[in-house]
Amino acid sequence: MTGGVETSVWRFAGRSVRGASHRRRKLPNQDAIAWCAIADPATADGGVAAAVADGHGSSACFRSDAGAEIAVRSALAVLEDFCADRGKDPVALPAELVSRWRAGVQAHIDTHPLGMPDGPAAWRVYGTTLLAVLATPDSLLYLQIGDGDILAVSNSGDITRLFARDQRLLGVETTSLCTAGAAGEMRVRLEPLDGSPPALLLLATDGYANSFRDDAGFLRVGADLLDMIRTDGIEKVEDSLDAWLTEASELGSGDDITLALLCRTACEEAANAD
Repeated sequence: MTGGVETSVWRFAGRSVRGASHRRRKLPNQDAIAWCAIADPATADGGVAAAVADGHGSSACFRSDAGAEIAVRSALAVLEDFCADRGKDPVALPAELVSRWRAGVQAHIDTHPLGMPDGPAAWRVYGTTLLAVLATPDSLLYLQIGDGDILAVSNSGDITRLFARDQRLLGVETTSLCTAGAAGEMRVRLEPLDGSPPALLLLATDGYANSFRDDAGFLRVGADLLDMIRTDGIEKVEDSLDAWLTEASELGSGDDITLALLCRTACEEAANAD
């Protein structure tokens, strides 16, 4: 799976790998990733939208791989609508996204019947988290429900976690798109792209952070990736992601790992100059 999405300001790269424990147990990858270029009538250039999702994978959520795929497609559609109507209040996006996801779940049930009533019980079968970003030439929009991380890396390599870890979530517990109150649990943040904008954004399902001994080790990945992109270019970094993420799963969490990268094209100037 290759990025192939680029604007004058942003470039995308990403990979999703099946976890080591899932391979041993012959289970599918329950993560999902999607991205697209989006026309932005407010600017001379378009934006890039990216989303990653992590299906819960429990016995109660036995269609969570489908739920994750529906989640990332729903996120891109909602972000595209937002980009077309920049006057929209981003506070409305969680409800729109949850509604679209539920409609997608129902469409899947219509063709793959569950034999249970529609509504919360059926949504749970498709349970998933979601991380999404819309990067345009003048703003960044972030959405998150559940665990996983959205990290911003500055030009100097400083790391910011866009949404603090939810201290209510312990062990495998997480907020989810499948709950009745999902819209209220979703976090949203809109930032102007001015001052000192991020050089690189990372969206990672929790299998990645859980593969490190501590949070500091995980956060260092952001600065390391930025250095690699500046040295070798994003295509070479993307070509290595399968091997890096597979090794991280094998040596760490054993879980599926999905990583999306959005880097500013200026980050590659050193690589291109060489």
